[in-house]
Amino acid sequence: MATVKKKKILMYKGKPLLRCGDRIYYGNLEDKCILALDIVDSKPNKDIKSSTKIKVQVMDNTGEFGKGQVYRKGERENLYKAIDIGEWWLKDALQMMG
Repeated sequence: MATVKKKKILMYKGKPLLRCGDRIYYGNLEDKCILALDIVDSKPNKDIKSSTKIKVQVMDNTGEFGKGQVYRKGERENLYKAIDIGEWWLKDALQMMG
């Protein structure tokens, strides 16, 4: 009988990061809000593509996944800055929703 390998989920500050094409979702899927990071522009940097423009959105997660109302949005120049501000926005939104 073949063994099934479980995929490891990438975590950041205790919450999962899931990528689907040029969109990255951050946060627990059971929470009322989730963070969506859209890679708008990227450029080649040696052997990898480096993101140069990221759209950050805190959105409602109670309806269809990835299609909820946007509560807060902005743009940042790289993935680190986008996750940094987005994580703070998401934490703030979850506290307000209680």
